Amino acid sequence: MPQNNKNSNNNRGLASASAETRSRVARAGGKAKHDERGLQAASAETRSRVARAGGKASRKNSS
Repeated sequence: MPQNNKNSNNNRGLASASAETRSRVARAGGKAKHDERGLQAASAETRSRVARAGGKASRKNSS
């Protein structure tokens, strides 16, 4: 997997990891259950909070 930037000091997260680590993390991610993603995996309280925040943002932007 190519680096995002030739200067590895600017890379974050897996971009700054070794090729071996990136490969290991990718394999683990592929094996993980993905029945729910994003907000589906969040609690009802979090989904409600995000929905309210989204509604407030769309009202601000519709002027």
